[in-house]
Amino acid sequence: MAGLVKGTPVRLSDRVLRVTQDNPGMFTGPGTNTWVIGSASGPVFVLDPGEEDDRHFDAVTAAVGDRQVEAVLISHLHRDHWPLAPRVAERYGAEILAFSEQPPFAAGRLTDGERLSAEGATMVALHTPGHASDHLCFLLEEERAVFTADLVMGWSTSIIAPPDGNLNQYMASLERLIELGKGGGIEVLHPGHGESIRPPLDRIHEIHRHRQQRTDQALEAIAADVATIPEMVARIYADVDPKLHGPAAFSLRAHLDALVEEGKVVETEPGRYAPAA
Repeated sequence: MAGLVKGTPVRLSDRVLRVTQDNPGMFTGPGTNTWVIGSASGPVFVLDPGEEDDRHFDAVTAAVGDRQVEAVLISHLHRDHWPLAPRVAERYGAEILAFSEQPPFAAGRLTDGERLSAEGATMVALHTPGHASDHLCFLLEEERAVFTADLVMGWSTSIIAPPDGNLNQYMASLERLIELGKGGGIEVLHPGHGESIRPPLDRIHEIHRHRQQRTDQALEAIAADVATIPEMVARIYADVDPKLHGPAAFSLRAHLDALVEEGKVVETEPGRYAPAA
């Protein structure tokens, strides 16, 4: 598989070009991946154009070339994925499509299971909430490839920040991909940040186990009368760089919210937890 190169279109298959934006960071890893999906000569989809930036706009338009853009697709509304979309859409006279009912741009609304076609490239929108309530993955049927945005990445686990992030929904979304991948239904994952992932199910199962482990650790901490989120972060994430403890607290809150939803713990006062009676 082709290595990660910033600012230059990299062809991964007959239908998939990746353009990685030079916007590295704690939440973007090496940068946001923009995807140009379609045949070499026919119309294409542009998925997640990334942040507003002249150099990235030039790289994306170079990847598209003189082909028609069937639609600009947005995986979710976190700002590292969409701000360049209106500019790309205007350049090619294309519609922007997203799941959100109130996007900050003019857009059509995608629904779960909706199929989009562009001469040999069939994209199926999969509503996969958890990281964000409006999160979509996209299945490229002809290549059994899933564009996972921030649901599954190889270099990191996803941040789940309530109230929009929800752990129970996130786990259900992982399980949906696991079910889709049974019997070879998925060959490769193309994430929103970082390298593409093969074999796909190994990584999805790994993330699912990791989230369950964090839930178990939260239950163990509460049973030991470690009752607040800062105390739990210090205990559970003791081997993690303290600079990451802030994002870890967001994810831990998602685990605690899930446990409250399931009736396994109670929030006795804001930010303080105890085992359910």
